Amino acid sequence: MSPDDNANFVLYDTIVGHKQAISSVKFSPYGEVLASSSNDRSVRLWNSDTGKHITSLLGHELGISDVAWSPDGYRIATASDDTNVNIWDPRVGLIKTLKGHTNYVMCVNFHPNGNLLATGSFDNTARIWNIDSGVCLHRLSAHDEMVVSSHFDPKGTQLVTAGFDGFVRVWDVESGSLLHNFVVSEKKPVCFARWSPNGKFILVGSFDGTWKLLNAKTGQPARTYTGHHFNDYCIFASFLLSGGKWIVSGSADKTVCIWDINSKQLIQKLSGHTDVVVAVEAHPTNQIIASGALDHDKTIRVWKQTTDL
Repeated sequence: MSPDDNANFVLYDTIVGHKQAISSVKFSPYGEVLASSSNDRSVRLWNSDTGKHITSLLGHELGISDVAWSPDGYRIATASDDTNVNIWDPRVGLIKTLKGHTNYVMCVNFHPNGNLLATGSFDNTARIWNIDSGVCLHRLSAHDEMVVSSHFDPKGTQLVTAGFDGFVRVWDVESGSLLHNFVVSEKKPVCFARWSPNGKFILVGSFDGTWKLLNAKTGQPARTYTGHHFNDYCIFASFLLSGGKWIVSGSADKTVCIWDINSKQLIQKLSGHTDVVVAVEAHPTNQIIASGALDHDKTIRVWKQTTDL
């Protein structure tokens, strides 16, 4: 058994504070702060080591579906059911609101340079925004159904979007033109898409019950991961490359799942949440995972790798 086959994560901390379901958790670029968004209309910032509450960001009128950090850690973006995208400075609060979507905004992602923002919505569009001016540079008629995931590639030249129409589409960021159109499932919605850190693959989650690593140029599945449950929930996944080469995701069976990227083996399931785990994120430099669950739980859990097993 290779070292990557031994994840050995244990519960380190349980963070309580949100009043409704956790929708997204994201570590700051250097991992010292954890941001969580919730249906309770708040984003809360926590010391990722101690779990201590730092501050709350309040201003949306409805629940928040996603939160993202700028690459320099000085700005936070949020996507909300109130159709707005808010830009925050964690030190002072709300600094800008981006308006244009006509239905729930489901996802938000910063460009690697920090100057652009990508969003996706129930209005079936994805948008690329200039953050400084607040102007929408490209309105992408991205899918025939809701757009639930959008993510810039590591170089910042391409954007991937995932839709409930079963497609993953790749766009040229500068021109807004469509580059690739990949059919993931003709009958099942795609609920998540994220570039691999090397930019060669796209990690895709579908209601067909699988995670797939797609070749970013051809759209062909390179690997398929099973053993978790979607049950028609949009669930996040993350790459954890410090200490191993793993994929981490939530699951409708109330667990966090960890796979070895290369062997495709499900090497650990983390139990403890009492509701569906939709939010998962890996720490950028350490062997740490954060997860968040829905209304019957409302907690954030922090998991750390141990060598004591």
